[in-house]
Amino acid sequence: MRDNASFRQRVSVVALAVALLLLLPHAAFAHAVLVKSSPAQGATVKAGDVDITLTYNSRIDALHSSLHLVGADGKAQTLAVDAHAGPNQLVAKATALPAGAYKLEWQVQASDGHISRGEVAFRVG
Repeated sequence: MRDNASFRQRVSVVALAVALLLLLPHAAFAHAVLVKSSPAQGATVKAGDVDITLTYNSRIDALHSSLHLVGADGKAQTLAVDAHAGPNQLVAKATALPAGAYKLEWQVQASDGHISRGEVAFRVG
């Protein structure tokens, strides 16, 4: 009897471990992760119009995502997101930026409904 119970316990532990391993890929991709940005984190770009492209590791819902540009004065402006961008990108244009420090604050909704947030700091010189 005892050997049978021990065997069942080991089988249960192995089954649980396999189930958790099968769930890991889904958990790892539950949120959209920023993989590339233009301007890049810490970059310095020329004054004037600045093209912005944020690329994520998965599809995002651009209609339920947002992009804000915060200037050195702390004032934020919402940037219009291009509805025709790639399925994993937020694309916008910031116009007539003078020299200074800026921060892009983004929030995206992945196609599975999870929301991710972050920021990209850059300078205009």
